Amino acid sequence: MDLRDSFRFLNNDLNKELIGLLKKSKVKHSVDAHDIIHYSANEDDVVENDFICAVRDRVFSSWQVLTCPRDWIAVYKDYMSRHSIPFSEEISNGELWFLIPGDCQPHLWDLVDPANKKKKPPMRQKQNSR
Repeated sequence: MDLRDSFRFLNNDLNKELIGLLKKSKVKHSVDAHDIIHYSANEDDVVENDFICAVRDRVFSSWQVLTCPRDWIAVYKDYMSRHSIPFSEEISNGELWFLIPGDCQPHLWDLVDPANKKKKPPMRQKQNSR
């Protein structure tokens, strides 16, 4: 089985919890030296919906995943820190994602493009449906 997809909570406690849940399951996976979990694209729905979401639910009762281009990561982190917006970082398939409370409205945040100081970034959100 090709373990092509990967995920890691940057918070070590959350990541250890996820690894523990996966070890108890029948999901085929591996954990590398950096504690990155690798799993098959065939198991993607199960890993994300049953295991990753279970850990996210413990962080925020209502949550959403915020993604942005790499050159915007520092802008988002700075904004959330300055405005006391709680967040947790995740790496999914090599991309940094932010787990934030579901009641946040990042589309309303006044962010400045680091390249031209004018426009807002392209933004993608994924809210939990629980």
